[in-house]
Amino acid sequence: MKEEFANYGLPMWFMTLIGSLKVLFSLALIASIYFEQIELIPAIGIAALMIGAIFMHIKIGDSFKKSVPAVIFLVLSAIILWL
Repeated sequence: MKEEFANYGLPMWFMTLIGSLKVLFSLALIASIYFEQIELIPAIGIAALMIGAIFMHIKIGDSFKKSVPAVIFLVLSAIILWL
């Protein structure tokens, strides 16, 4: 991950922030199984992070293959938001 964020030209503190947000939103999404009223916040958060990830992959010219996980999680978040 350090190499990836360095390739993007992002500082290491940003890697920690993004990782923490991913964990926080993931846990909140799991909690939304029991507390449905919170499901929009983590779904939007994950979608926003994945949009950012896709743009960063495009920015540095990564192949589509490297963007596939972000695209999949964006689609899954969109499905949650849709339903």
